[in-house]
Amino acid sequence: MNSITDLSIFVGVVKAGTISGAGRRLGLSPASISKRLARLEEEIGVRLLNRSSRAMSLTEEGKILYHKLLVILDDLDEATSSVSRAGDNARGTLKVASTVGLGKSRIASLIAEFSRDNPELVVQLYLGDKQIDFIREGFDVAIAIGQPSDSTMIAKRLLKNRCFVCASPEYLEGRPPIRKPSDLKKHDCLILDSHGSFRDLWPLCGPNHREMVRVTGSLITDNSETLRNWVLSGYGIAIKSEWDVKNELRTGKLVTLLDGYTVPDMDFYIIYGSRKNLPAKTRNFVEFIESRIHQN
Repeated sequence: MNSITDLSIFVGVVKAGTISGAGRRLGLSPASISKRLARLEEEIGVRLLNRSSRAMSLTEEGKILYHKLLVILDDLDEATSSVSRAGDNARGTLKVASTVGLGKSRIASLIAEFSRDNPELVVQLYLGDKQIDFIREGFDVAIAIGQPSDSTMIAKRLLKNRCFVCASPEYLEGRPPIRKPSDLKKHDCLILDSHGSFRDLWPLCGPNHREMVRVTGSLITDNSETLRNWVLSGYGIAIKSEWDVKNELRTGKLVTLLDGYTVPDMDFYIIYGSRKNLPAKTRNFVEFIESRIHQN
């Protein structure tokens, strides 16, 4: 029978990313950890980790076991911390990742409200527009554009995210008109190089066909907030979300272009581990965000 210690070491190795890193955290030698991992794999009868001198990755069986163990070990921590506490209370630490724009405008305030209502829980919010590696970075929940490539995760659409090609009137003044998608090639386009973005290949859907336009520009960023500032400052043309620039579109600080064409939506998803029994902290947070996101 697999010992709790060996299973905990396996989880620790996955979180640390390397055997040596886990050894430093757990106070064990790499040789001891390797021996325990080998024993665990032999007892289970499947390989859990692909290991080499430079890299380590989970097998599909390893991913399944890892996510199940997170629930079990979380339950054990809760049980030993307070036997009198009700099982559905949220406590411990909840690690949340969000895109920068939505995180600052909506998620941060909702997390503060959630934290106030859950005094036994510490919530850590990380903002960034890069792809999230749940296992390596130890996140419980992520709010991101698009669905994850990892089939072991659950992804539920949180917000529709309609997008436009837009620019400031100051930028457009005196420049070539934009009547069809190929006209974008004559302009400075602001490129967002991040997870879920279109980067420099912009898809534009007309009434009868979809056209992919390779745009160019001298400004590229991986941060959606920086892109917003650039387009408002008149540095070029960008694809922006309706929720992010709706006030600027209403006041005329920005105008939409190519209105006969549409850009595919970049919907926001709330993503968390595909686990049969979620920890209370994760389950409560997901339910809270889903119920409050449209009210904020």
